[in-house]
Amino acid sequence: MNSAYFWLVLGVVLIVAEVFVPGVFVLWIGIAALATAGVAALFPMLGPWILLFFAIVTVLTAFVGTKVYMLITSSPNTLNDLAQQLIGKRGVCIARLVDPDIRIRIEGVEWAALADGVIDNGDAVVVLRFQDAKPVVRSA
Repeated sequence: MNSAYFWLVLGVVLIVAEVFVPGVFVLWIGIAALATAGVAALFPMLGPWILLFFAIVTVLTAFVGTKVYMLITSSPNTLNDLAQQLIGKRGVCIARLVDPDIRIRIEGVEWAALADGVIDNGDAVVVLRFQDAKPVVRSA
């Protein structure tokens, strides 16, 4: 059996296996096997050196593929960043303390906050940013 056919079959099997295996890593090895099949078909005299080519191409496809995959799938994730989740949210002032400290309620949760301007009890507020772990709010 020709070496190129072996690499072609291996590449196809690995790419099909990617559907059944969690993650995206087998895909890069399958692509490297297909590239190796092409090189083995063009240069059959490489013999055992084809394994070195496969190893190098596997590392390269895994590195480049992972970077491309991260660019495609990355999005701003604020799941565990409460401060980022609150910016832009609206609430109400429920208590005035010593200026600029106030208490606000946003979606049923009370917060110690800092007022950016004059805010009275019952005023609608919007979160601008965080300072010293406290939301900074202004009148909405």
